[in-house]
Amino acid sequence: MKTIASRTLAASPGQVWAALEREGALVVTKDGVPRSIMVPTSDATLVEDIQEIVFARARKAVREIRTRAAETGAADVTQGDIEREIEAARQARRQRVRRG
Repeated sequence: MKTIASRTLAASPGQVWAALEREGALVVTKDGVPRSIMVPTSDATLVEDIQEIVFARARKAVREIRTRAAETGAADVTQGDIEREIEAARQARRQRVRRG
């Protein structure tokens, strides 16, 4: 995928649009570091294009959550473990209410 400096957006927007049309997508950099991805869209596909981006972000978030769960052992927690924890919390709450 072709990269383009962010300053080129302001200095030569026509060049950017031409490159976007030719390449299909561009990585926009600032100080040589990737900052965004430009993808073409149109009036006819704008909503669908935005939905695809939102869905892709959601899939990435789920992957990250699953990875963290596997690393911390949370992925191994069973339904029974969860139910026991909930019951313990409820009992503790009931005891606090009775005392206070």
